[in-house]
Amino acid sequence: MKNLNVAVLGVGYWGKKIVDEYNNIPGVNVRAVSDQISTNLEFCRSRYNIEKLFTDYREVLEDPAISAVNIVLPNSLHYKATKDALEAGKHVLVEKPIALSSHEGKKLVELAEEMNLTLSVGHIYRFSNAMNEVRRLARSNFFGKMYFMNMAWMNLEPSYADRDVIIDLAPHTFDIANFIFDMWPCKISCTGGAYRRKIMEEAAFISSEMPNGTIAHATLSWLTPRKVRQVEIIGENRSALIDAVTQEVIIYESGYTYRLGVERNNTIHTELVYFLQSINDPLTETRNSGMVGVRTLEMIEGAKRSLAEERSVNVSQE
Repeated sequence: MKNLNVAVLGVGYWGKKIVDEYNNIPGVNVRAVSDQISTNLEFCRSRYNIEKLFTDYREVLEDPAISAVNIVLPNSLHYKATKDALEAGKHVLVEKPIALSSHEGKKLVELAEEMNLTLSVGHIYRFSNAMNEVRRLARSNFFGKMYFMNMAWMNLEPSYADRDVIIDLAPHTFDIANFIFDMWPCKISCTGGAYRRKIMEEAAFISSEMPNGTIAHATLSWLTPRKVRQVEIIGENRSALIDAVTQEVIIYESGYTYRLGVERNNTIHTELVYFLQSINDPLTETRNSGMVGVRTLEMIEGAKRSLAEERSVNVSQE
């Protein structure tokens, strides 16, 4: 990778991590950043010597020297900022969710194809060594018939005014289930509730049925004191417990347990390198393509429909 100029739109907590990792990739230059909070911009100036600092991301997009942008803005701005960036001729890696609706997401995918540009979505667990090893084992029939998957994405968070726990955490669980099982649900059932406020769920419980009958269950919570990011696979021959943070994988087999020798990797760094490499071939379907983001949103919409209608709902397999 040589002399590639990138920009980061939104340099709050996660955006700073993105800038930091870009600075560890040889041949990549963070040419500009944008944020509406001046202290975030000053941090980037003093820490990374970035001189092109903007409060309006659209000014960043006017720079013809910038080839690619990372969009790390609030969810409500993902669609507009991604659309603006693609129309400006920039390759885009946008944090999840790709947009607030699958309809908007599809429009972005179509625009990227029309412009011959790479559009990737920040489904970061696709770049975890642990998740990739478990995916490999699943595809090699290591577990035998997989009966079900349990996922827990829980921690204590404030009640965010602009979103609920489903749009915040379910992108991870739906995406991980798809990545490991290599299929999307055909039926979804969801319950949940708001406890510290009147509307917008702070905890949700989602059961998804795969076309082959396997069940994926996810517990999502902003109310749990202990932070948990855990995936459990129950299979005919073996089972596995994956800690998504530490990337520790424990295998259960015939009454014995053992740890897999998975080397923990920096998932942000791996994702960024993959994105930059994909720029050279934008028409290739990437591991975290725009369509992965769209399908994930379709599952979230199914979960919300189930919650509202108090019943299981079928979701499209197209």
